[in-house]
Amino acid sequence: MLEMNLASSRALAGILVSAHAASALLLGLTGLPWMGKVAALPVFLASLALSLRRHAWRLSPSAVVGVRLDRECRAAFRRLDGKTLEGTLHGSSFVSPWLTVLNLRPEGRWRTVSLVILPDAVEREAFRQLRVLLRWKCAQVRPG
Repeated sequence: MLEMNLASSRALAGILVSAHAASALLLGLTGLPWMGKVAALPVFLASLALSLRRHAWRLSPSAVVGVRLDRECRAAFRRLDGKTLEGTLHGSSFVSPWLTVLNLRPEGRWRTVSLVILPDAVEREAFRQLRVLLRWKCAQVRPG
């Protein structure tokens, strides 16, 4: 069984800021009237703030701060508010040396919960063990 705690991720914060800035820039280049562009700005800022708080800084009550993966590749996500979501890993989960995305299908729910993990959010050895387990053990048992 693998259990690990997640910290905030400066790399993910940078990616989120860059993506939101690029989106705002592209909006500025559209033919939308300037009033529409100005009206959209608070939406971009709110989206950025919520994304940073939940996914990068892990300060939101619903932010995932811990992961447990057992030998049968069943996962549990521990949230900051103390709740735990248990379920099966979805086949759309993604593993690479620089990024891992876990998509959990919680029991009794129809919607998946996604968790983005970058190497700066976990201990190096735990991240390696997670990637090995997902790639070599869980790849055969994950439902698609």
